[in-house]
Amino acid sequence: MGEALGDECRAMNIAVLLGPGINLKRSPLGGRNFEYFSEDPLLAGVLATAWVRGLQSRNVGASLKHFAVNNQETDRLRVSADIDERTLREMYLSAFKRVVTQARPWTVMSAYNKINGVYASQHHWLLTEVLRNEWGFEGVLVSDWGAVADRVAAVAAGLDLTMPGPDDTGDEELAKAVADGRLDPALVAQAADRVRALVEKAGAPHVRRL
Repeated sequence: MGEALGDECRAMNIAVLLGPGINLKRSPLGGRNFEYFSEDPLLAGVLATAWVRGLQSRNVGASLKHFAVNNQETDRLRVSADIDERTLREMYLSAFKRVVTQARPWTVMSAYNKINGVYASQHHWLLTEVLRNEWGFEGVLVSDWGAVADRVAAVAAGLDLTMPGPDDTGDEELAKAVADGRLDPALVAQAADRVRALVEKAGAPHVRRL
């Protein structure tokens, strides 16, 4: 399946496919159940690892999503998933860890929701300490569409690309934060370098998304 999707993307000049979605199916009312793999983290991780490997064998990048704990439909865009670390790691992060460490997706997409009161797109522990430092993710961290509440906090937490863009207000906020010392300019440069590396890796004059 991944290889077939990769072939189709290349034929359409698409360099990054927004998937797979691997959050756990927790309710039959989940609006994303059609694209998620399973209610079991082991099965979801194994299936998604093969899917990403197949897709990226065609030089099309995956965007592993929605990181993390975006598992319910009620108030899905802003709910806080309050959860202890053991349950978080053993259930809700397990499939993500398997895919990141075994298939090396080009991008990971942060979720809309909060985790223990902090938006996923602004969650330093989740994005930097776990995803990058523990699991060794080296690709681009991208937000879900309209999921960034605070652009400065998101970049500080490790987010590279805010979607959908353009975001003139966010750009101004970043520049102001750098100027007044609230944001390390090295973090902005690092995010820009990662996005540039993704474009170069895709080997296309422009990147479309699907």
